[in-house]
Amino acid sequence: MVSSPVLFLLRRGISCPPTSLVILVFLACLPFLLSPPSASGSEYSSDTAAIGAAFLTHLFMHELGHQVVAEEAGADAPQMHFMSRKNGKFYPGISTYKDISKESKLSYAAGGERMAGYTFEYALDSYQREPTTYNKALMFFSCTDFLWYTLLANYVHPGNDNYDPNIIREETGLSREALLGVVLTKSLLNAYRVYNEDAKFMPMVTLDTRSVGLMVRYDF
Repeated sequence: MVSSPVLFLLRRGISCPPTSLVILVFLACLPFLLSPPSASGSEYSSDTAAIGAAFLTHLFMHELGHQVVAEEAGADAPQMHFMSRKNGKFYPGISTYKDISKESKLSYAAGGERMAGYTFEYALDSYQREPTTYNKALMFFSCTDFLWYTLLANYVHPGNDNYDPNIIREETGLSREALLGVVLTKSLLNAYRVYNEDAKFMPMVTLDTRSVGLMVRYDF
């Protein structure tokens, strides 16, 4: 295999595509969670438990992604918190640190989405081998989470400096529409891959402690 990467570096920088595109992503990804009607209450309970487990898996892996970057960047006292409150707001998951170098803030903010990419690849591979409610739900969360996160950060809580998309916009100078466009494109590409097993491309977030990039790998 020969890989041809197209690299979009986000160094000092990401605003909103038409609402119809956002709806398209939702409709494209929603089937990941849908299963045939269960024959019994026990099967319904099992599906609900599997979806819950997938959400918790994605949540943990996202916060772990921040933790990994924090360790690589030498951040002071990085920690992960779950189902907690900070400054009066509830967060299902949030990562914190006492101090981190200025040049690593962007990488730290993108660390969760990089790990979500790894989670999606695992879920996609397991889904293609043996579809289950768990791996379909895990694909859904890891494919769409940052899209909804960006919408929330851009238009509901644009001043919350604990939200990763807001940190990314602050560090890069990108507009809300530009950031949402990048996130939407990545979600659409991965949604396409779910329905087309022969797709030869793969979007991925790459980073080091000083820069972040979105790379689309194509295998000839």
